[in-house]
Amino acid sequence: MDVRKRQDRGITIPEAPAPWRCHCETYWLVLQLQNPLPADIYDPLEASHSAVSTEGFRGGFGMVMIVRYSDTSVGSYDELLVIPGTFDINGGSQKGKARRRISRIYVNQKETTYNGRKNWNIPKHLARFEFSAPPVAKGASPPDNLTVSVYPHDAGISDKPFFRASLTPARYLPTFPLDTAWLPLNMTFVQPPIPSGDDPVLCGTDAWRSYKVAGRTRRARVMWTRVEQDEEVAEKGYWPRVPLWKLGLWLEDATLDIPEPEKWQE
Repeated sequence: MDVRKRQDRGITIPEAPAPWRCHCETYWLVLQLQNPLPADIYDPLEASHSAVSTEGFRGGFGMVMIVRYSDTSVGSYDELLVIPGTFDINGGSQKGKARRRISRIYVNQKETTYNGRKNWNIPKHLARFEFSAPPVAKGASPPDNLTVSVYPHDAGISDKPFFRASLTPARYLPTFPLDTAWLPLNMTFVQPPIPSGDDPVLCGTDAWRSYKVAGRTRRARVMWTRVEQDEEVAEKGYWPRVPLWKLGLWLEDATLDIPEPEKWQE
């Protein structure tokens, strides 16, 4: 992968253009939302952009994903994101179709924040992550329970997490291989242009982007999920209040491929 340095508003940021091949452990929490979408489904920065809207939301299956990347084009980092479902698309090769969108996402590394926004319009923001156990080593068993906590990036804002999940693997069920190509869901994402923020890593874009994610693992398992949200922190709008299924998927040693996107103007 060609990684270049770019001087942007006084800081040096490594550029890592698409495509990316990523290795990770990831946890999928399923949701199914209806209109109207929660007010906090977008970060206030992205919600201020004219192209970013809840209009055209079609529903369908969505997801909250927690990802622990061990290897990517910009190194290792952690990630929390929400995919509300599908939205009507008005341009590009996906025009007239309903496609998924990442509406809100947090990471704990500046390089992926900048490049995710620049490459794919993924509206990444910074946060702090805590896990009660490391990713599952090859050939090892998962912990009895995994707690994931995500905090505002600025420690002075709050010492309480805005997202906390308790994940319990269903040990009585065997692991199984999983490939997104087998799922009855189209994994094409269409992301609207995003504005730039005060922090130089929060770069903006001026074109729509579409890309299809491919993922696979030899070791997926069912898990029980329980999500907590502190009321005081919830009022600050860091994360949408979305109902999640009690069952989810735990993918060990997974590979995610994110290609170069299609781009167009509207």
